[in-house]
Amino acid sequence: MSPVSAQGASPFLGASDQNAGYDLEDVEVVLFSPLQNTRRAIRDAVHGAGFRRVDVVTSIDKLRQVLRNTEFDMLVLEAKMHLEAVREHIADIRHGRLGSNPFLVINVITWKPSDDVIRTFIDAGADDIIVMPISIGAVTNRVDNIIANRKKFIATERYLGPDRRNLGRDDEPDLVGFDVPNGVRFKATGDESARVDLEKIERANAIVVEHRLRRTTLQFSGFATTMERFINENPDRITPADELSDMSDMARYIARQTENDSRPEIRDLVKSLQNVMDEAIFEGRSEANLFALLRVHGEALLALLRGEDEAADLVVRAVLTASEIIDKRVHKRKQTAKPETGDGI
Repeated sequence: MSPVSAQGASPFLGASDQNAGYDLEDVEVVLFSPLQNTRRAIRDAVHGAGFRRVDVVTSIDKLRQVLRNTEFDMLVLEAKMHLEAVREHIADIRHGRLGSNPFLVINVITWKPSDDVIRTFIDAGADDIIVMPISIGAVTNRVDNIIANRKKFIATERYLGPDRRNLGRDDEPDLVGFDVPNGVRFKATGDESARVDLEKIERANAIVVEHRLRRTTLQFSGFATTMERFINENPDRITPADELSDMSDMARYIARQTENDSRPEIRDLVKSLQNVMDEAIFEGRSEANLFALLRVHGEALLALLRGEDEAADLVVRAVLTASEIIDKRVHKRKQTAKPETGDGI
């Protein structure tokens, strides 16, 4: 890291301790600021808030290189230009496509405080949005919040980042927030639980995988319920191809995420789920009982993932029932396919 010189930040030297007593001198910051006429103001505000180890990056190419090859604690992105590139960089970091820490503290400085622009960066997974013109106080307040009250993260198929749902919302019990490493807090306070290291990143990544698996399984069960009802209400209609395709994609995702799971009951259940799914799409005119069975498989998998006491019984019933139904359907198809034989010419 290349620390900003004291001379470059001299207008703010007397105001560098406005951050509730936190020591930010060792916090490593990368500041992306491509506009020369605003770079000094942003850099000075960051320095004035107490940061001393600030690496200023002025181009997208250099930013990507730094993100790929450098470890640091906080990323500050000026987003007056390159809005789409900034959004992509945030998303790439969060989804593990860029850098080694998906849980990096990321703040965006924007000149366009419209709802659409702010929503773009929030949906990408940014921790905070600061609207220009910037001040030491604005930076200090945001940093205080990151240190003391950083939001828990949530993980879905398409999103990893701070949980911004309304407080008290309980309609998604399998979308639970979890703590992630926070290098800013660790270096500012010495809190060992916030330290960023490989073990903590791997532990958080494992939580991400589990949460995404739960979320996908929950959606899969919802699709199965909808399809079961559709077939019961429309027995003469062909099963909707789009919904079948979505369910098949989910089943493959579930299989990929569990193929190396150490729990044999999960592997057996998912294999059974795949067999039922294959049977459901075999002829394109599925029976409602197959989707009822897929729903039960999804419920059993969720129970296993949640560690519920009745999970083992659900798994056994689901797998045995699936085997019986599929065996009967396969036998019926074989019988139907046999050529008729006569007694003579």
